[in-house]
Amino acid sequence: MEEPEMQLKGKKGDHSICCLEIGLLAERKQGDQEGAESGVLVRGGHAWTSVGSVVVRIVTDKFTESVYVLANEPSVALYRLQEHVRRSLPELAQHKADMQRWEEQSQGAIYTVEYACSAVKNLVDSSVYFRSVEGLLKQAISIRDHMNAAAQSHR
Repeated sequence: MEEPEMQLKGKKGDHSICCLEIGLLAERKQGDQEGAESGVLVRGGHAWTSVGSVVVRIVTDKFTESVYVLANEPSVALYRLQEHVRRSLPELAQHKADMQRWEEQSQGAIYTVEYACSAVKNLVDSSVYFRSVEGLLKQAISIRDHMNAAAQSHR
């Protein structure tokens, strides 16, 4: 018996089983009888042997391929990405808020330390002025003592 020819109708790359038609072209036999020589079971005028297993294999392969394609389709990947973002976004937003609060506190502390360092530097730089004031105070005390001594001698 001649091996049945199989036709796959549909566009290449079309993985939808609904659009896939599997046509079996076999030699038609009359009635429901079993062929003794070939081991072919004939039902409704179509030959069924290994053709059935081939059909099952093809349909299974196409179904598996379709499921694989659907599972890895870009829209599914985008859905998974959206789910990941939806789950992790609140935690990331909380971390961002914490980091901004810590940055503000750090900036305040840095400003305070810089201001204190500037004040200490200005104090060190002002020692020249303190020495000048000390010399002027000594002169003023000396002049006062001279004035007191002159005032006592005129009395």
